[in-house]
Amino acid sequence: MSADEPPAIVLVAYGSLDFEARKTYEKIRAVYRREFEAPAVKIAFTAGFIRRRLAGTEGTAVESPLMALAELHDAGHEDIVVQSLHVAPGSEFHEAAALVSALGTVRGKFGFRRLTMGLPLLAAAPDYDAISQALAPEFHRVAVGGEAAASKRNPEETAVVLVGHGTAHPADAAYSRMARVLQRDHRNVFLGTIDGFPGMAEALDEVRASGVRRVRLVPFLVVAGGHASKDIAGDGSGSWKRAFEEAGFAVDLNLWGMGENPQVLEVFLEHTRKAIDRFRTGV
Repeated sequence: MSADEPPAIVLVAYGSLDFEARKTYEKIRAVYRREFEAPAVKIAFTAGFIRRRLAGTEGTAVESPLMALAELHDAGHEDIVVQSLHVAPGSEFHEAAALVSALGTVRGKFGFRRLTMGLPLLAAAPDYDAISQALAPEFHRVAVGGEAAASKRNPEETAVVLVGHGTAHPADAAYSRMARVLQRDHRNVFLGTIDGFPGMAEALDEVRASGVRRVRLVPFLVVAGGHASKDIAGDGSGSWKRAFEEAGFAVDLNLWGMGENPQVLEVFLEHTRKAIDRFRTGV
């Protein structure tokens, strides 16, 4: 393979058991194939329990990042970009990055010629600005019967609450920064996380202080899988929908993952372009 040919690409995500959510990953892969004319584009999940569950219950095989890289190497691909599909540079991203860094030191017939990693969604200041603008159209649509319907939001009556995952890693600070950018750019748009800060309590306090009567919940997730259907939109104890309803708010839902948004994907694509430029220029 010539050094001037496009590299193979591995898209690395945490993963999802949800069939519809996995369709979003396939859409992202299709975009990458078109954009980069890559000789191969693979999807790899970092979550071992998800890979094992899919194999056991569906017979669906999804590779780990290591398996995907090994298979590409065996197929003769010498130049590879591993692109993170994580939202923030938390532990899952750093474990994948450590793998890429270690394999990049291997020389000889078991090594790669060039191997590098594209950064996650929120990696630098311009990413926050870009995502804030990319998400603006999502504030004006809701799910009706499983389909998207336009629903123009009056920000004095309806707050938007974006719900992310959060992390125990110090990268959780990315969500606080994103929340501040959203509040700077949009009226009554807030962000909370399931397992981080700000959390549900902080989001509820901000919505109460805004004076609105209605809340629109929107996933701040690349794919809308189990967290969207259960933690955000579920009727069970602990769901965000139930918590806001019990607090006296009318609630509607926009349950599409950010991976369905072309402008959000453009941020990932730009990170991949920069990764390719780095290994072509040696910088």
